[in-house]
Amino acid sequence: MSKQRSDLLTVFMGLKDEAGQPFSDKFLRDICVNFILAGRDTSSVALSWFFWLLHHNPRVEERILEEICGIVSEREEVKKGEYQSVIFRPEEIKKMDYLHAAVSDALRLYPSVPVDHKEVVEDDIFPDGTVLKKGTKVIYLIYAMGRMEGIWGKDCREFKPERWLRDGRFVNESAYNFTAFNGGPRFCLGKDFAYYQMKFVAASVIYRYHVKVVENHPGVPKLALTMYMKHGLKVNLYRRDESGIQKYLNTN
Repeated sequence: MSKQRSDLLTVFMGLKDEAGQPFSDKFLRDICVNFILAGRDTSSVALSWFFWLLHHNPRVEERILEEICGIVSEREEVKKGEYQSVIFRPEEIKKMDYLHAAVSDALRLYPSVPVDHKEVVEDDIFPDGTVLKKGTKVIYLIYAMGRMEGIWGKDCREFKPERWLRDGRFVNESAYNFTAFNGGPRFCLGKDFAYYQMKFVAASVIYRYHVKVVENHPGVPKLALTMYMKHGLKVNLYRRDESGIQKYLNTN
């Protein structure tokens, strides 16, 4: 007896629409393309720019390390001096508000998908009175929106995680201002998982290493569907010794 398949496509093929009918081949194709495009390289590209920004903003790296150490200092093994064996738990990742803010501001400045477009399916009118005819393509620049003074203020070009915090807690910005994950009915279903994935990787690396970009390495975007670093991100990793971690720990 053969095993029943449980891949993503098979799951969607087994679902029914509101009328109780199987979804069309076009719907299944669009779902698969969406997952392939949305998930391919976006998190790794975002982390590359994130570590690039950390290199140029050591104050932010210090704040993140302080937050991480403050959270893991509650662990028994850390209290016993077993620092390097730490593997972060989901509830610990969730507490990392400053790291969440830092990742968000990195995505604001360097969105993984810099440009997007929509097609008008029926005649409509924008709130400002602009008439949109069916079939019109509306292109919006996510990269440019993340650097607009009218949305983010005069410090819009600065890497400043604090802009996302209220009383030390992370606060979401409107999806129509921060468009890295789209908005409305097209809002990215994988946003929460993407944040968890990026925060887990970033915290694991920062806790153990200082990431230093190779001297004179150019951080130049390569414009494509995804905003890669044209020359990649070349770095040196410097392991943090126990004294480098211990000063941030509150194990009393």
